[in-house]
Amino acid sequence: MPVKRLWFYLLTLFILAACGGDDDNTSSSSNGGGTTTPPVAQTHTLVGKIIAASNTATDSDVNDVNALNNPNNDFNSAQPIPNPVILGGYVNRPGAGNTGSSRNTGDIDDYFLVSLKRGQIINLFVANDDLAVNDLDLGLLDSAGNILNASVGEGATESITVPSDGSYFIQVHAHLGASNYVLNIGQALQQTSLSNTPRLSDNIVVGDVLIEFKQNDAQTYQAQNALSSLGLSSQHVNTNRRSRYQFDVENTLSAQQFSRPNACLNTDFGATEIPNELKGKFTTLMLAKCLNRRDDIEAATANHIWSAQATPNDSFYRYQWNYQMLNLPQAWDTTVGSSSVIVAVIDTGVLLRHPDLQGKFAQGYDFISDTSISIDGDGIDSNPDDPGDQSVGGSSFHGTHVAGVIGALTNNNEGIAGTSWNTKIMPLRVLGRNGNGSDYSVEQAIRYAIGIDNDSGSVPGRTAHIINLSLGGPSISSRFQAVIQQARNAGVFIVAAAGNDNARTPYYPASLPGVISVSAVDMNRRKASYSNYNEFVDIAAPGGDNTPDLNGDGVPDGIISTIGDDSTGRIKFEYYSLVGTSMATPHVAGVISLMKAANPDLTPENVDDLISSGAITTDIGTEGRDSSFGYGLLDANRAVLAAAQFGRDDANVQADPVLVVTPQSLNFGSSTSTATLTLSNGGNGTLQILDITDDASGYVTVNGFGLGDYQVRVNRSGLESGTYSATIQIRSNINTINVPVIWQVNNDDPSTQVGDAGHHYILLIDTASQETIKQISASALDGIYDFRFTNVLTGTYQVVAGTDANNNNVICEPGEACGAYLTLSRPSNINIDNSYSGVDFSTGFNVNFSAQSVGGSTGKAQGYQLLPDDLKQVAH
Repeated sequence: MPVKRLWFYLLTLFILAACGGDDDNTSSSSNGGGTTTPPVAQTHTLVGKIIAASNTATDSDVNDVNALNNPNNDFNSAQPIPNPVILGGYVNRPGAGNTGSSRNTGDIDDYFLVSLKRGQIINLFVANDDLAVNDLDLGLLDSAGNILNASVGEGATESITVPSDGSYFIQVHAHLGASNYVLNIGQALQQTSLSNTPRLSDNIVVGDVLIEFKQNDAQTYQAQNALSSLGLSSQHVNTNRRSRYQFDVENTLSAQQFSRPNACLNTDFGATEIPNELKGKFTTLMLAKCLNRRDDIEAATANHIWSAQATPNDSFYRYQWNYQMLNLPQAWDTTVGSSSVIVAVIDTGVLLRHPDLQGKFAQGYDFISDTSISIDGDGIDSNPDDPGDQSVGGSSFHGTHVAGVIGALTNNNEGIAGTSWNTKIMPLRVLGRNGNGSDYSVEQAIRYAIGIDNDSGSVPGRTAHIINLSLGGPSISSRFQAVIQQARNAGVFIVAAAGNDNARTPYYPASLPGVISVSAVDMNRRKASYSNYNEFVDIAAPGGDNTPDLNGDGVPDGIISTIGDDSTGRIKFEYYSLVGTSMATPHVAGVISLMKAANPDLTPENVDDLISSGAITTDIGTEGRDSSFGYGLLDANRAVLAAAQFGRDDANVQADPVLVVTPQSLNFGSSTSTATLTLSNGGNGTLQILDITDDASGYVTVNGFGLGDYQVRVNRSGLESGTYSATIQIRSNINTINVPVIWQVNNDDPSTQVGDAGHHYILLIDTASQETIKQISASALDGIYDFRFTNVLTGTYQVVAGTDANNNNVICEPGEACGAYLTLSRPSNINIDNSYSGVDFSTGFNVNFSAQSVGGSTGKAQGYQLLPDDLKQVAH
């Protein structure tokens, strides 16, 4: 690690790594008579553009009264969409949902026309949190409108796998209530669909329902009588376990008879007719769905003839492209970490009850002493649980996201995998309301983590080995360096985010001596657009980019991890994609925990030497050290092997050579022509590329040599409209890797070749007050939303934009598009003292992968409130 210059400042405010800024500037003047007169207010213009990726689409008939409304309610009006796609939409039953375009008449169905490939996965994510009365289903129909499959569960996710190549209709159906939704179509990456919801394609016993009663004698008796009166019978009833009930599908009663009043009134499937040969199966699935809504029944399911195929242990590991980039799977062959290694996460606290973090915690503490920002109602205490930071737009649960990247539960059939499977997390809360905290609180948390005197008056039973600081600011108090050195002297590694201002200026504490400063790269191993770059950067790791979907998996290319959602006033445990150096930093902290597991004697000085020698990185920028990537991109496999051998003359830990290719798949969409594949050696020893072939009949070319970057180009000339796929096969002397490629040709409707994330409202927010000062709206033109704010007073601002599909005057809610300058997770401050241009950022639909909901009330809803109509600025 290079020797770093120490810059001292008096400002003690620390904020999340995606933020930073100053207070608004005010001034006054005095005339010759000594009378103070207010200055003439200077105003400025702020100009920018918002970019929607080409694979982004919006439902053409949402509930927003200001959005264009082109109904897509049946086959004849089906909306063409690209493939792959991330699409946001809204459906509702008549009379359900907010007042708006479709409240009275209803928008029961959205139909989409798309060319699909065999094995692709269609996912529907239901945004409304109250699933008991807001239930959406997903249908797949052939080009003639015949239904092929339907996913009809009651949960937040519906999923269907495409059976063969062809043109299809996709149907989103409002079974109950109203909801925003996100529909995505992704490549098949040797993965099963996300959910195990009931589907029309399931092989079930028609007329059979398996029922488990609530363990309450009165309720059980009530349910049994109801089932008997409805014609359901069972030969073997045991109220302590599931029992098999049968009914006559030819004499089906109405759905209302099987359910609570008004809870499940609809057994149709919108405009789609169920053929006679499938009516029995469909009725059975609908009966189970309706019985599930009874208060006296614990669960009702169809009786499957064959059990569902096994899904990967961690449901969303398929979206963790970042681990492949770091060669983590190869590192796990050496070690998956040790529970004796502890990483302190000094942040907003951590959701201690998140299901994918259970059993992962070491003793922690809350060091927020200022009750004006603590939110939990008191000063420092022993509870580091995150109550939410009540930031504008919704609580970030930033520390929970960081903790998941480091050490989420792995192989638990849920959620994501952690960088280190067994590492313990020490949650230390220092950031409160709006993600703010002081460097004094951070200092006390570091002192606690390393087991020395601190304001809590206590020390943990087991101290931390690594400290993760995904936070910072442009200034720091002069004595903060002392605690960094104390941690180093105790053998503790300190890893910090380089900052998200796309600036060369120092960012603290990352720029202090003794701290490993981490910058961020995107999926193409390029510097992320937001990442800071300076002489203090030591190493790079994946931070992601939420704009594109380069690998075509159907979700943005951010970093998915554990998180919370308090949009309903209660915390729901979820998984969500964020971007930033805050997300890159825990990758490094997690890999160092693997290194410490492989070699418990490893010291911070040892890791400094390994970084600066290039022993644990891949050089991806200017040869040697550079400001964007430091000494290069972290290589987890090389890091673990180097740690295992460090200082051990008798150690001979070697990894066999293995070909690694990133990304694992390529998505060209309808407009992109070139992409980059990177070939690397994930181990040691000789690796040779023998040949590269494809089955694209000349429409795909691959250019490159040996290990390194290859340019892949798609030629659409002469191809008819449709979706095309191919496989690039890369054969080495060790192993062979197949890379799926997908692209689309649309000669008939050029509108599907550019992105459209729906009608956007763009807000100018005063940083100090967090109030919206101005608001304009815009629609996309060729995938771009141009905007201009005029008459802007001198000050410090943030810019946020999003859609309001459900017309409740709040943007950026689940299922709605959202973006902010420079990153959405923590918008950057813009200091305006003159006209300002180049405020460019991306927008799109992200996905909240649901875990489970419970938790205390936060009192804070997610999203940004729109201004009243009389305060709206005319759109530009």
